[in-house]
Amino acid sequence: MVRAFLSELLKLRRWSVLAGAGVMIAATAFIASLTFHQITSGATGSEIAPLIQAFPTTQGLITVIGQGRSLIIAIALIMVTANLAAEWSQGTLRNLLVREPGRLRLLAGKMLALLLFVTISATLTLAISAALIIALAQGQGVQTAAWISAEGMRAFLSFLGNEVLCLVGISLLGMLIAVLTRSVGAAVGVALVYVLVPEGLLAMVWPEGSKWFPVRVFNFLPGSTVPAAVGPTPPQGYTAALLVALLWMTGFIVVSAVVFRRQDVNA
Repeated sequence: MVRAFLSELLKLRRWSVLAGAGVMIAATAFIASLTFHQITSGATGSEIAPLIQAFPTTQGLITVIGQGRSLIIAIALIMVTANLAAEWSQGTLRNLLVREPGRLRLLAGKMLALLLFVTISATLTLAISAALIIALAQGQGVQTAAWISAEGMRAFLSFLGNEVLCLVGISLLGMLIAVLTRSVGAAVGVALVYVLVPEGLLAMVWPEGSKWFPVRVFNFLPGSTVPAAVGPTPPQGYTAALLVALLWMTGFIVVSAVVFRRQDVNA
């Protein structure tokens, strides 16, 4: 597993993978700065009202940088699913299994490397976006004492930790889809469609049941840190949402392992 992990880390240095992390950082920073300018310019509306209300509080910083969460999730999902599914599409899986015949060790090593990359990318994204917003605020004379206070830093770290948990869950879902589809185009397409569409439609017709579905549960975790401003607050409570999220993650791992171990590899 260690050999597979180190091998995957080398592959993650490719420009196409690093470009994905760069897009995540740049786009999130842009969305955060745009949100900051909307708030400070006196914009009004029902959507921006909770942001304005939270802006001067200890949650103000994460309220602003958290507006790019959907983009972070989408990019992380694409990076994981495309990277895994490419082993089938490019016909490299057989060669990998010759070097590492233990299929589960290979899958575990690849996923640990991908999860590490996603975690580092998300952490850098939020840290750089936070530094940018603080610099913009100080340049315009906006008070940032509440943001960088001890309570503000605790809120930021709590948000960061829950965002990483959310991305781990999303990445494991991407792993399952990649293992099932075995095609880059199909994996990315199915993953994005599932994350963006079905659970939202289900929430409209079955709100009580939809709150236990994976993507919504993963999204509840960061939303618990900044109610109504960044993500949906967990209606079942944070502890219940966390436990269900961990159960979904475990399920994705088990099903992916069983399917991957039994698959025929012909190319």
